[in-house]
Amino acid sequence: MKLYRIGQISKLYDVSVDTLRHYEKIGLLEPEYVKDNGYRYYSNRQIWKLNVIRTLRHLDIGLLDIKDHLVDRTIGKSESLIELQLEAIEQQQAELQGLKQDLQLRKKHLVTTKQTPDDMEIELKTLPERKCWVNKKQATSFWDVDRMHKEIEANHFGEETRYTGFGNAGARIAHKHFDAGKYGIYSESFILDEAGDHTLAGGQYLCLNFWGHDDMEDIKRHYDRVKVYMAENGLAMNGPAIELYKIDIHETDNPDEFLTELQVPVRLQ
Repeated sequence: MKLYRIGQISKLYDVSVDTLRHYEKIGLLEPEYVKDNGYRYYSNRQIWKLNVIRTLRHLDIGLLDIKDHLVDRTIGKSESLIELQLEAIEQQQAELQGLKQDLQLRKKHLVTTKQTPDDMEIELKTLPERKCWVNKKQATSFWDVDRMHKEIEANHFGEETRYTGFGNAGARIAHKHFDAGKYGIYSESFILDEAGDHTLAGGQYLCLNFWGHDDMEDIKRHYDRVKVYMAENGLAMNGPAIELYKIDIHETDNPDEFLTELQVPVRLQ
């Protein structure tokens, strides 16, 4: 029977020597023969098993599960191994389908949102209550806010990026800072999520979409417009202002392409 050294097997199957040694250590793939000098040799019996291991690892099946099915194989174990593979494939298909749906929603959001005109009119809208997760650390720039969003993700979503690409992230500007024209001071950051433990109040909001988020003077111009609108229409601010980021760093590196919706809660004076 032809024997292969561990280095040959490593190159042939693109599996590191360290991985092969680990397989041996846990009793998953033992060499056919080990010389006194420690050289390891594998036969076709091990190569067959290595092919099966690689297939199962591609399905994210754990090494201990693989070992359980490959040691002292029987027809019954082979049947259960097939069932294990089918279950793994079904799980991966479900995950891919979920990813596909998320990407389709993200694409739809971008296609729709990028058609927003350059200079939108101020609108009075009735917005519902919205649940969200909140980071109450004060921030003094959009980039600080983005870091706050990362902290929210780490605390509540783990490795998932649940909000990016859907316009669900934002920040709030306290009433006193908005009145004083300090639009770059954010009292808190948030991510909209139905499972969130905080609520953005529903009610009447003055809403204005604008492009660009890198020039504070340009941002100030938009916000001052809202203040003039309130004065002319007998409206008073009724809580913190909201910046909702419809397109941001997660879609483009060009700040001129950032799209923000300002939402200012108002009431009649």
